[in-house]
Amino acid sequence: MVMSEVEEKEKKVEEESEELKVKIELETSELQNFLKTLTEELKSLRKEKEETKTAVAQESVGPSEEFEAWLKRANEAVSGIPSTFTYTRDLLVISDKIGVGLRDYADVVQVGRGEREARWYKINVPPFGPLTSKTAPAEVSHTITTVTGTVVERGAHQVIGYEELEQSVVDLVRGIERTFEIAAQYDMDKLILDELDTNTYAHYAGGASGESGVSSSDILTLNELLAAKRKLIDNAKRVPRPGELVLVCSTKQYHDLLRDSGVMKAADFGGSEPVRRGELPQVLGINIIQTDQVSTGTGAGDATVYRAHLFFPKAFGLAISRDLMIEAFREPPKRAISLTASYVAGAKLIEPKYALKVVTA
Repeated sequence: MVMSEVEEKEKKVEEESEELKVKIELETSELQNFLKTLTEELKSLRKEKEETKTAVAQESVGPSEEFEAWLKRANEAVSGIPSTFTYTRDLLVISDKIGVGLRDYADVVQVGRGEREARWYKINVPPFGPLTSKTAPAEVSHTITTVTGTVVERGAHQVIGYEELEQSVVDLVRGIERTFEIAAQYDMDKLILDELDTNTYAHYAGGASGESGVSSSDILTLNELLAAKRKLIDNAKRVPRPGELVLVCSTKQYHDLLRDSGVMKAADFGGSEPVRRGELPQVLGINIIQTDQVSTGTGAGDATVYRAHLFFPKAFGLAISRDLMIEAFREPPKRAISLTASYVAGAKLIEPKYALKVVTA
């Protein structure tokens, strides 16, 4: 049977289609093999990179990192850790004093190793006078004064038993360390205030000539504070910059000043702090700080009087041999941990005329 021309063409087309299909399948297979090879090479490169990174990280691990890693492994390996060692509650620190931070206003001097005192130096300003032509002027007098302040060690001690630690739901050690830190600040404030009390320059309320003449009605007012500021300027021969002076007073003096009729007119002082917030941060260009650590005395009629202090910054110095150091060590025979906190410092009034006691009821 002779094949027609149309049938021959159809057969030829089918043969060509089969050849094309085989060719496409071959090319697809080669592409897949290529992609597979490429993927394996990428995996190999990534693995080498990670191994290199791990090796470098291991080389750079220090003692602290090694300890943390060991601790992590130990925690993962050990189960049943007593719950008494888990501190989950905050510890509220209750203070018995109001801190000031007078160190910020002192001329702080670091005492060298082996020394027990610090020195401050001051020199007077001589007067000028008229000069005569071709005549040497008279020699003026300069006086250089050395002010010396000694340092003392001050601190506190506490012992905690193992039983207290194991049964506590709070971190007792950290709590006691925190109280020592706060106590050191309060103690340093008191150290400075006690030194300021030695100043002989003073302003006594009510026009009294001494502390014993101050009566219960002679409270701290704007008028008394203004008079004290003027006296300080007259003594120091120095006009303060706005906001330079500082008054550290008792809480009683602070609130007497706060209720002064002049202070209650908040608009006169550029803000509503006294009335709206009950605050008196600054008045008459003086920064007001309240504390319960100013000393007291006895006035007229057995009235209690308070010794506030108005001063220029750095009127007093603070010598520090060693800042606060807290040491903790175990005492196995007692089954306890002993904590000791101490610092070595001393305060000294450098220029008495740059400070003034303000004594009121």
